[in-house]
Order: sequence, then structure tokens, then C-alpha cells
Amino acid sequence: MKKGLVSILLSTTLVFLALTGCGSTGSGSSASENTDTETSTESESVAEESTDETTEESTAEATEDIAATGELTPITVLGEYDPQVSGQQIVAKEMGFFEEEGLDVDLQLLTEPSISTAMVASGEAQFYSISNGQAIKLVEMGSEVCIIAPVINASNTQVVVGRGDLELTSAKDLEGLKMGYTDGADIIIAVKNMCKDLGVDYDAIELVNLQAADMLASLEKGDIDFFAAWEPWGIEAEKNGGKVLFTGSKSYLPDNEGDVNYLTFEMGIDVSKSYLESNPEECKAYVRAMMKATDYINENLEEAAAIIAPVINLDTETCVEIMKKNVYTVQFDQTYYDSVGMMSSYMLESGMITKEVKFEDFTDTSILEAIDPSRVNYTAE
Repeated sequence: MKKGLVSILLSTTLVFLALTGCGSTGSGSSASENTDTETSTESESVAEESTDETTEESTAEATEDIAATGELTPITVLGEYDPQVSGQQIVAKEMGFFEEEGLDVDLQLLTEPSISTAMVASGEAQFYSISNGQAIKLVEMGSEVCIIAPVINASNTQVVVGRGDLELTSAKDLEGLKMGYTDGADIIIAVKNMCKDLGVDYDAIELVNLQAADMLASLEKGDIDFFAAWEPWGIEAEKNGGKVLFTGSKSYLPDNEGDVNYLTFEMGIDVSKSYLESNPEECKAYVRAMMKATDYINENLEEAAAIIAPVINLDTETCVEIMKKNVYTVQFDQTYYDSVGMMSSYMLESGMITKEVKFEDFTDTSILEAIDPSRVNYTAE
């Protein structure tokens, strides 16, 4: 999917991290401090307790290794002008969470996906946010892709909007109308799933390929009847009289109002597999900073929006509206796992890829498991 304010399709954002940190962990001294006992039974008990304490201390020290050096490791991170793609990145940088983890982050917000891909391929950037759809495409292309932690479910920000005067008695009324879309955008999956669900002939919809930024004017002029895009374009269209027909997770169509599952749009933190193998502690540091940013957003959404909005050239009110539609979460859960299968199956059936791409083909749960095992919770097929 394309995201960003020009071509935002969550196809853009692999962000790798390049740090050089210490991998050593300290050993606690509590065993020696607690061995002043009078019986062997007591000594064994203290030894067991001290082993537990040592393990806890070692774990704590491991999570602080990079920051404990007192030096910041410079890394380049790629993002986009979009609160879906870069909300947590921006908060982590502006709130100092990256620095707390020992990272000196050069966050570069881009508008063109091809630039991101080239920078990652050349090693100029270490971390990049990416959607499942884009990851699957890159696997198909033979690129090195490795998502180490999900960061957001943005299904409700993938939106289809009609003209204000568009009257529908059922979804089939969309047949014969003109739909603005951006070639390659994942939102088309939602449109096709809606058509399949409600018996609409997708081929009977006239497609008009446009950049997202051009869809508003085309809708207002009547050059198109509705468009499929992503926020903030849906919100902007509503301000100008347009009306949302459906999103990836909500439908407002007369013959199917309520929750739907037309598109599960997940994004995650991507690094190269070789970088992950060489720099696991740096990867942990980056993920921990993103977790802090996620907690901050979920607990202080309006304050977070005020931080993010000026960085991405968006007014705070609109930024708040968009962020309320998102689910910011750092966990490999069942929803994330299932979304990979759904996306891969659709892309295979549509001829977008030539072979099935599976969850394990572009994910690695080891980093998140090392930080917090409870955040990896799904049942594989």
C-alpha cells in the first residue's frame, strides 16, 4: 500500500539500524552478598535466590548495554510524511527515546518509495517501516527483507470515498462509475474484497489512475465518482463534502454497514537479515525505543499528534483524527499472522506474485521475544 502524502502505500518504509554496541551482560554480586548463612540448607536457598537475582540483573543490563556505553551510535532511519508510517519514529526521536537507548538517529522522511528501496539496498539506511504487502513484493523480487516487530494496524485509514451527492441504494450501484486509484496501492485489495462480498462486478468499475494528491480535485470536479486512497485524503474529502463508503475495517454501504475485514493493513520494522545477524543488540535498542513511543502515543494521543503534525506538515486536528483510526501496537499477534496469509493469497491470485510468500519468509520474532516474550503470541498454521 502506498502511504505518505504523495504515494503513501504502506509499501514504503523499511528502516534498518546501524549501531555498534556492547553485547556483554553483567553478573550480579548478590550471591556473594547473601551467603552469610549458618546451615547448608540456608546456603542452598540463598544460592537459588541469588541465581534468580543474577539472571534478572543480567537481563536488565543486557537491555541497557548500548546506552550504558555513554556514546550514541549513529544510524539512518527512513520514514514518510505520514503518521501511519512514521508516527512512532517521530515521537521516539523528538521525545529522546532513541537517545535513551544509545542511538543517534538521522530520521529521513521521504515521499518516493523508490528512493527508500535504493537507500536500503545500498546500505545507506538501516531501518525502514514497511507494510506486509510491500514486504511480500520485495520477497518476490529477491530483496532481503526481515520484519522484526509490527508497529501499527492501519486498516481503518485505508479508505474509499464518494462524492457528496453520490446516492447508493446498494454497492452494485458502483458499477459503471469512475474510481480514482493509485496503481499498486493495497487499498485495491479492500475494493476487490468488497466487490466479492457484495456481488459487485469489479471489472464494471472504470478505473482512473491518479496520485492521491490529485484525487480531491478530480472528485470535486466530477471527473471521478469515488476514490480509493488512504488518510489524510479521506478526511480532506469529507471536509469538502465527500462521504466515506468503506475502509479496510468499516463499511458504511447501505447493504452492509458495520465491521468488515476487507483489508488488514499492518506495518512493521524492517532490517536486512544480515544486519540483524550482525547487530542484534542494536535492533533491540531500536525496537525498545519504538515501544516507548507506542506507549506514549497510546497514553497521550493528542500530545503525540502535536509533536508529529508539524514534522509531517499536517495540521494537528487532522493528525489527531488520523491517529484515532490507527491501532498502535508492537506485537506479533494472531491478527498480524493471519494478515500475511490473506495478503499473500490475494497477491498470488491477482498475479502480483508468482509464488506464495509465508510469514516466516520475511519475519524474525527473536528480537521481540528477547525483549518481551508475551508480545509474540500467535498460532501458526
